[in-house]
Amino acid sequence: MHLLRPDRMRSLLTGLTVAAAVAAAAMAPPATAAPPQPLGPEVVRTDQPPTGHSVTFRYEAPDDVESVHIYGDWFYSRPESVTCQDCGDGRPPSQWLPGDIAATPWQILPMERGDDGVWSITVPLPAGTFRYAFTHDCTNVLATGCPLHDDPANPWQLQPQYPGAPGAVRSTVYVPESKKFPTYDTDYQAPQRPNKAGTLESRRYPSPLSTNPAGVHDMVVYLPHGYDPDRSTPYPTLYLSHGGGDHSTAWTMQGVAHRILENAIQDGAVQPMVIVSTDFNGLPGGNLGYVNELRNNVFPFVEQNYNVSSRAEDRAFAGFSAGGSRAYTLLYDHTELFGYHAAWSAGGPQASQAQIDRMKNVAGGIMIGTGLQDRLGNIAENSQRNAAALRAAGVELDEYNVPGVHTWHVWRPLLNHYLREIAFRTTTTGLEATAEPVGRSEHVLLTAVATVDPVTTSVAAPSGRVEFYAGEQYLGSAPVRDGVARFHRPVEGALLDEPVVARYQGDDLFDGSSSAPADAG
Repeated sequence: MHLLRPDRMRSLLTGLTVAAAVAAAAMAPPATAAPPQPLGPEVVRTDQPPTGHSVTFRYEAPDDVESVHIYGDWFYSRPESVTCQDCGDGRPPSQWLPGDIAATPWQILPMERGDDGVWSITVPLPAGTFRYAFTHDCTNVLATGCPLHDDPANPWQLQPQYPGAPGAVRSTVYVPESKKFPTYDTDYQAPQRPNKAGTLESRRYPSPLSTNPAGVHDMVVYLPHGYDPDRSTPYPTLYLSHGGGDHSTAWTMQGVAHRILENAIQDGAVQPMVIVSTDFNGLPGGNLGYVNELRNNVFPFVEQNYNVSSRAEDRAFAGFSAGGSRAYTLLYDHTELFGYHAAWSAGGPQASQAQIDRMKNVAGGIMIGTGLQDRLGNIAENSQRNAAALRAAGVELDEYNVPGVHTWHVWRPLLNHYLREIAFRTTTTGLEATAEPVGRSEHVLLTAVATVDPVTTSVAAPSGRVEFYAGEQYLGSAPVRDGVARFHRPVEGALLDEPVVARYQGDDLFDGSSSAPADAG
């Protein structure tokens, strides 16, 4: 038997190994390139200052475009620096500081083109909902005169319903708040999971008043998750108006009103309701023309096509800016159409005595609010002055103002407050009280029955407790069951020289209310 020397054996094995490797490489499939990064916005948790989150935007522009910029509502200022319209520090989001407000004007930020031809930029952003668009070969830092292009990878769910509808089409992105670098509490704007979200419908309805589009008009209707067209109790309806330069899609596509409502419902703070976003463009007659459109065309269409109540107490209205002006017209002169009224970012005219008297009889509630740095037409100062004048005249209202200018960063929190604290929450409390002697003692047996009713038609009944008083003397409390609280116990007879009053304390869905005094004698 012939044996190989060890050195020749090692050489042979090495050759075989190399040959096998070459053969394996020849047989292996070709290496695949890394998949391209997706277009559109990507929100990334960085846990880095200043905001703890960033958003990378990737956008594919036409080949002949030489420069691309992103244009978004994320420029910031110290509140005290905003001394006039479009004044302020104008700092980009990379320089965001705690206590900043989002301020106008927006500015463009340059994007870079990668080897794959895709333009990109990474922007650190605080919490909130942001609108953005892209410019092509724009040289004006404020994008003045530059066409705006929305993000085709992140388009709005609803597009303008007719050619020439006011308002630039933009895209929207939501950024959560960082626990490590807290910025703004905007969780109420977060998108719901699909299985908890309602539906949006763009509807066209007959409108003899409309000149554009002629004979028809458009609205956006939001139906809450689980909407039941056959529910025995009709739904309340929130009607919203946009501001100047926008149309019916504004409140949902930019204001995310449907998300704000969905989060309030999820939190158990409000009952499900229908939202109708209206369009005041193309309606002759200014504010009064809009009122006539609501009464004659919008209400009938909505009430015929959806399971909503036709009672004024089951309707709420809110509008901002030019829509806030229409809100004041409704509040001052047409209180019979709505049970709840909200006017935002609008100075408001001085009210006459007749208008004040009408406001005192509003069944539900009134809210006035603004951004505290809104210098457009001196709105911030005028809104606060008007609210103070109405209160001085005896009108009950909720004034709620937030830091900010004339932007959606103000109107979203105003809507959130309106939903959670005012709309469809008002109650009335009735009281019947009797007293019977208890033997020869100085006590009497007081029976007081308080009935708590919501002003708005509701599938839920008020719960919680009712406190009972004789004058200002606390007597005790009783739980509310099916809208009724029963108080039945001995009290000192001398206390009932004062009338008995029941004070409902409210619960998660309903506000408190007090009864008229009742004589138990």
